[in-house]
Amino acid sequence: MKYNRFFLWRWLLAGTLLFTACSKDKVQPENVYAKNGIAAVVNSNFSLSLFKYALVTTAYNDTLSMPGPYTLLGPSNDAFIAAGLPTGAAAMRAVDSIKGLIPYHVIRGNVRLDSLPLAFNQAFTTLTGQPVYITHWINARDTAVVVNGVRVSTRDKSAANGLVNVCDGLLSPITYSNVQQAVSGDPALSLFNAAIIQSDLAATYQSGGPYTVFAPVNAAFQAIGIPTTDSIYNMDPVKLQGIVKAHITKGRNFVYDYILKADVTTNSYTEQMLDGSTTNITLVRDATQSGRFANINIRGTVMANLSRKNVIAGNGVVHNISSILTQ
Repeated sequence: MKYNRFFLWRWLLAGTLLFTACSKDKVQPENVYAKNGIAAVVNSNFSLSLFKYALVTTAYNDTLSMPGPYTLLGPSNDAFIAAGLPTGAAAMRAVDSIKGLIPYHVIRGNVRLDSLPLAFNQAFTTLTGQPVYITHWINARDTAVVVNGVRVSTRDKSAANGLVNVCDGLLSPITYSNVQQAVSGDPALSLFNAAIIQSDLAATYQSGGPYTVFAPVNAAFQAIGIPTTDSIYNMDPVKLQGIVKAHITKGRNFVYDYILKADVTTNSYTEQMLDGSTTNITLVRDATQSGRFANINIRGTVMANLSRKNVIAGNGVVHNISSILTQ
């Protein structure tokens, strides 16, 4: 009987040790951040399912499983689809082009967007070292948080290692150090760039600011009889100064900033340009969302619409427009 008891005890002990050894091989120490952190929140949020693939393929899933804290500005599925990445496989194939985008969507620390002061374009540093500009504003018809001109639709969802937000568009890191460089980097703006150079204003817009530039495309110059850059370089610099300044205003203004600033009755906003003239900015309704606005038109002596918007530079924002405002 004693022998049987001893044998049974040894068998139970061996089984316990074997089970423990197997458990150690199969179950790693629990990582509370990987389980409950931002990466886990993204994984369980259907509206971020395409962003999940981007996180995994760029390895930032691991970053967002660490203690942090971090504030995520996650692009929605619609944002990826609009950017030409409609599936998880497409996002993973685009790893080389998106790996620089992902860290620009992450701010170090807990930044509660709904608790920010009511102000335009408050700067916060991302994991890239570059700033994003966050607007928190209330008017008679809307309470909005906007990042680099992109609306944030879901805000301040808590995770163990920070906060998760969902944005309506992808955010693009800053690639131009100043607005003059942003103009010179766009082939559609080569005539306006020549006008800035010939008017001796290039150095001005390479520093200082911030500025908002409504840059006329080449077709706008050609429509008023200025067909080439050689034509620009033969013009009077003083006259060109007036043209250039009539298309630039002080401050960093994304399109959505004007949507929030506009009078809610007239849906318009008056902006003063650097030449002293005023322009009238009118809101363009969003065809897909009732009661929302998606774009703006700008009128000087003529009306112009935007063909490209929200090109961010270190000292401002550039919008391409269809017409010369002073004719």
